[in-house]
Amino acid sequence: MKTLFWCGLVFLVACAAPKQTSVSVYEPEAIDMVILQRTGCFGTCPIYKVAVFGNGIVAYEGKAYTDYEGKYMGQIDSDEAKKLFTRIHSLDWENYPAEYPIDNQDFPQFFINYKTIEIDKQVKGNTGAADDLISLSLEIDRIISTLNLQKQ
Repeated sequence: MKTLFWCGLVFLVACAAPKQTSVSVYEPEAIDMVILQRTGCFGTCPIYKVAVFGNGIVAYEGKAYTDYEGKYMGQIDSDEAKKLFTRIHSLDWENYPAEYPIDNQDFPQFFINYKTIEIDKQVKGNTGAADDLISLSLEIDRIISTLNLQKQ
Protein backbone atom coordinates (compact mmCIF):
# COMPACT_ATOMS: atom_id res chain seq x y z
CA MET A 1 0.00 0.00 0.00
CA LYS A 2 2.88 2.38 0.84
CA THR A 3 4.46 1.68 -2.55
CA LEU A 4 1.22 2.44 -4.32
CA PHE A 5 0.90 5.70 -2.33
CA TRP A 6 4.43 6.83 -3.25
CA CYS A 7 4.00 5.89 -6.90
CA GLY A 8 0.76 7.88 -7.00
CA LEU A 9 2.41 10.86 -5.30
CA VAL A 10 5.35 10.82 -7.75
CA PHE A 11 2.88 10.61 -10.63
CA LEU A 12 0.88 13.58 -9.35
CA VAL A 13 3.99 15.70 -8.77
CA ALA A 14 5.33 14.85 -12.21
CA CYS A 15 2.04 15.79 -13.85
CA ALA A 16 1.78 19.02 -11.87
CA ALA A 17 5.36 20.12 -12.54
CA PRO A 18 5.67 23.05 -14.94
CA LYS A 19 6.38 21.98 -18.48
CA GLN A 20 9.48 23.34 -20.13
CA THR A 21 9.23 24.14 -23.78
CA SER A 22 11.95 23.49 -26.29
CA VAL A 23 11.54 26.94 -27.86
CA SER A 24 14.83 28.77 -27.66
CA VAL A 25 15.62 32.30 -28.65
CA TYR A 26 18.98 32.87 -30.21
CA GLU A 27 21.02 35.46 -28.33
CA PRO A 28 23.17 37.18 -30.96
CA GLU A 29 26.70 38.26 -30.10
CA ALA A 30 27.95 41.67 -31.20
CA ILE A 31 30.32 39.94 -33.64
CA ASP A 32 27.53 37.93 -35.30
CA MET A 33 26.63 39.41 -38.64
CA VAL A 34 24.57 38.98 -41.73
CA ILE A 35 25.71 40.59 -44.95
CA LEU A 36 23.39 41.15 -47.89
CA GLN A 37 24.86 42.23 -51.19
CA ARG A 38 22.79 42.96 -54.28
CA THR A 39 24.30 43.11 -57.76
CA GLY A 40 23.14 45.01 -60.82
CA CYS A 41 20.73 44.00 -63.54
CA PHE A 42 20.01 45.10 -67.12
CA GLY A 43 18.53 48.32 -65.81
CA THR A 44 18.65 50.45 -62.71
CA CYS A 45 18.52 47.86 -59.93
CA PRO A 46 20.10 49.13 -56.70
CA ILE A 47 23.65 47.89 -56.16
CA TYR A 48 24.71 47.84 -52.52
CA LYS A 49 26.14 45.88 -49.63
CA VAL A 50 24.78 46.00 -46.09
CA ALA A 51 26.05 44.34 -42.91
CA VAL A 52 23.86 44.00 -39.84
CA PHE A 53 25.64 43.06 -36.62
CA GLY A 54 24.18 41.20 -33.65
CA ASN A 55 24.22 44.35 -31.54
CA GLY A 56 22.10 46.22 -34.12
CA ILE A 57 24.83 48.25 -35.81
CA VAL A 58 24.30 48.55 -39.57
CA ALA A 59 27.02 49.33 -42.11
CA TYR A 60 25.76 50.20 -45.59
CA GLU A 61 27.65 50.84 -48.82
CA GLY A 62 25.59 52.02 -51.78
CA LYS A 63 27.29 51.70 -55.15
CA ALA A 64 24.67 52.70 -57.72
CA TYR A 65 20.95 53.38 -58.17
CA THR A 66 20.28 53.74 -54.44
CA ASP A 67 19.14 56.63 -52.27
CA TYR A 68 22.40 56.26 -50.35
CA GLU A 69 25.55 56.15 -52.47
CA GLY A 70 28.74 55.82 -50.47
CA LYS A 71 29.32 54.54 -46.94
CA TYR A 72 26.71 54.96 -44.21
CA MET A 73 26.09 53.74 -40.67
CA GLY A 74 22.88 53.16 -38.76
CA GLN A 75 21.43 51.28 -35.81
CA ILE A 76 18.39 49.06 -35.30
CA ASP A 77 17.08 48.58 -31.80
CA SER A 78 18.20 45.54 -29.84
CA ASP A 79 14.78 43.85 -29.92
CA GLU A 80 14.63 44.07 -33.70
CA ALA A 81 18.22 42.79 -33.97
CA LYS A 82 17.41 39.88 -31.67
CA LYS A 83 14.28 39.05 -33.68
CA LEU A 84 16.20 39.21 -36.97
CA PHE A 85 19.07 37.05 -35.74
CA THR A 86 16.74 34.53 -34.11
CA ARG A 87 15.05 34.12 -37.48
CA ILE A 88 18.35 33.89 -39.36
CA HIS A 89 19.78 31.40 -36.89
CA SER A 90 16.73 29.14 -37.28
CA LEU A 91 17.36 28.69 -41.02
CA ASP A 92 18.92 25.47 -42.31
CA TRP A 93 22.32 26.92 -43.27
CA GLU A 94 23.97 23.49 -43.57
CA ASN A 95 21.70 22.45 -46.41
CA TYR A 96 21.82 25.55 -48.59
CA PRO A 97 24.10 25.21 -51.59
CA ALA A 98 26.81 27.85 -51.94
CA GLU A 99 25.20 28.92 -55.21
CA TYR A 100 21.76 28.53 -56.70
CA PRO A 101 21.51 28.36 -60.49
CA ILE A 102 20.89 31.80 -61.95
CA ASP A 103 17.57 31.32 -63.67
CA ASN A 104 16.91 34.88 -64.73
CA GLN A 105 19.86 36.91 -66.00
CA ASP A 106 17.87 40.16 -65.97
CA PHE A 107 17.20 39.97 -62.22
CA PRO A 108 19.89 41.06 -59.76
CA GLN A 109 21.75 38.42 -57.85
CA PHE A 110 22.14 38.49 -54.12
CA PHE A 111 24.76 37.19 -51.74
CA ILE A 112 23.82 36.45 -48.15
CA ASN A 113 26.65 35.73 -45.77
CA TYR A 114 25.85 34.66 -42.21
CA LYS A 115 28.71 34.63 -39.71
CA THR A 116 28.73 33.49 -36.09
CA ILE A 117 31.30 31.63 -34.03
CA GLU A 118 29.78 28.34 -35.31
CA ILE A 119 28.56 29.31 -38.79
CA ASP A 120 30.22 31.00 -41.74
CA LYS A 121 28.10 30.45 -44.82
CA GLN A 122 27.64 32.47 -48.00
CA VAL A 123 24.85 31.75 -50.44
CA LYS A 124 24.47 33.27 -53.91
CA GLY A 125 21.21 33.29 -55.81
CA ASN A 126 18.38 35.21 -57.41
CA THR A 127 14.79 34.23 -58.21
CA GLY A 128 15.59 30.48 -58.06
CA ALA A 129 16.96 30.55 -54.51
CA ALA A 130 15.16 29.04 -51.53
CA ASP A 131 12.05 31.00 -50.58
CA ASP A 132 13.26 31.57 -47.03
CA LEU A 133 16.49 33.18 -48.32
CA ILE A 134 14.57 35.43 -50.70
CA SER A 135 12.25 36.35 -47.82
CA LEU A 136 15.25 37.06 -45.58
CA SER A 137 16.79 39.36 -48.19
CA LEU A 138 13.49 41.27 -48.44
CA GLU A 139 13.26 41.50 -44.64
CA ILE A 140 16.76 43.00 -44.47
CA ASP A 141 15.77 45.45 -47.22
CA ARG A 142 12.67 46.42 -45.22
CA ILE A 143 14.70 47.00 -42.05
CA ILE A 144 17.27 49.12 -43.91
CA SER A 145 14.54 51.22 -45.53
CA THR A 146 13.32 52.30 -42.09
CA LEU A 147 16.72 53.55 -40.88
CA ASN A 148 18.07 57.05 -40.76
CA LEU A 149 21.51 56.24 -42.15
CA GLN A 150 24.37 58.64 -41.40
CA LYS A 151 27.06 59.36 -44.02
CA GLN A 152 30.55 58.24 -43.03
